[in-house]
Amino acid sequence: MNKSRVAFLAGMVLIAALALLWLNRPDVPRPSTDGRPGPGATGFQVTGISDRGNLWLDRDEVRPVDIKLLDFLSETRLHSDAQTAWEFLFEGFLFTALPGSAVRFTPQTRELILEKGEFYWERKQAGLKVEASLFKGGNIVTLSAAGRLRLGADALEAWNYSGQLDFDLNGRLFHLGELQYLNSRDGSRVAPAALFPAPPFVSPESETIALTQPNDTIIQFKWKNVQGARRYILKLYPSVLRDNLLLSKVVAGNAITLDIMPFSEHSELHWEVAAFDEDRLIESAPSRMGVIAISSSLLKKGQRPEPPRIEVGSLSVSGEMVLIKGVTDPHALLFIDGAAVELDGEGRFIHTISYRSIGIKEIAFRAVAPSGLEAVLKKQVTIFEE
Repeated sequence: MNKSRVAFLAGMVLIAALALLWLNRPDVPRPSTDGRPGPGATGFQVTGISDRGNLWLDRDEVRPVDIKLLDFLSETRLHSDAQTAWEFLFEGFLFTALPGSAVRFTPQTRELILEKGEFYWERKQAGLKVEASLFKGGNIVTLSAAGRLRLGADALEAWNYSGQLDFDLNGRLFHLGELQYLNSRDGSRVAPAALFPAPPFVSPESETIALTQPNDTIIQFKWKNVQGARRYILKLYPSVLRDNLLLSKVVAGNAITLDIMPFSEHSELHWEVAAFDEDRLIESAPSRMGVIAISSSLLKKGQRPEPPRIEVGSLSVSGEMVLIKGVTDPHALLFIDGAAVELDGEGRFIHTISYRSIGIKEIAFRAVAPSGLEAVLKKQVTIFEE
């Protein structure tokens, strides 16, 4: 083999080696198997935009973002409208920006400023500490492993789920440990408030359903109790980006049955639950998101939930005692004269009422469906003196 050919092959090997080293730099985004950037990506990269609305490059909202064409050669400001959530990677952290959020990124200094809105984040790549700014440059936040920020009118709420969160807000330093909450508007609060941990189990976690009958839309949501928590807040979204909140409901206990018919136009429903302090109006750490995929629907388009039926089969009077038998929707909650009544698996019930006086008595039946719709029925009986 002549010297020129050897030199050529050596040069090709050197070029290939240099290319491999370049591709394996920590700041080069690597696509995952689903086409989205993998957790090893650093720098700044928009990775998803919700279906509704737009993410904009300008204040006049005439230049929408195209992820495939987006590059960061100079300082860039991104903001979404009131319907659009989006997500981005920054230095190994995955952020979800809720509708109405805005950020500014400067590639030369690798500075990220969270200007306004609400953000969830989670560390996807282990490494050195990562900093961003709040509202403007100089308000430095050192990101924890996971948390949430809500920014507005030079004040903020901070939920720290995991790790240590430190930030400077207009010269005032704040330090949040794991599972702590702080509202900078509350000047009287010296120490951060404690948060409950996330419920460790949710059901349905991942389920595919076909809606062929009206009762197919009745879903029971369950989660494992968090010690010390009395109330929970359940939220339902059409996507994992938390855009377009469909339902927010405070629940006593660790389960609730809901009718998802009003939301059956969506192909997926994503939900999460967190312990909720009603006195302080503080949400704690959210659970892992569950997802319900709707594979098909034969329900009539535009069909709406209906109030539950109430049928009273008999009212038997014996002295001052009334024995009531009837049936209602098995998924409903039934109350007779304000008292909760237990149903069997088919919605049948038996209930007794005792009266201390004679005369005509009115009995009120109220059934509440999982959709929230209710039906009221009133019956009269006459109590005679024995």
